[in-house]
Amino acid sequence: MTTIIATHEVENGEHWAKAWHKGPGSRHELMASIGVTARTFRDPQNPNLVGLIFEVSDMAKFQALMQSAEGGQAMKEDGVKVETLRLVNEFTP
Repeated sequence: MTTIIATHEVENGEHWAKAWHKGPGSRHELMASIGVTARTFRDPQNPNLVGLIFEVSDMAKFQALMQSAEGGQAMKEDGVKVETLRLVNEFTP
């Protein structure tokens, strides 16, 4: 299992958060389809700055989703400013 921290800016933090509400069609459901769980965060001082902690069992599947048309469409619909996306993987020294 790999833990990833992702941060990025979005056009509208409220809109982005709604996409992550659990239930049918949510981003949680999309991630679960490849065995990934996610925890979501928003900066209380800047609600358009968001973060996620992903628990990823298969990095190849995660990377494929992130680079797929489906993943790109989800980010576009959610208002993700892709140029601000940063991913940090956990490591053991």
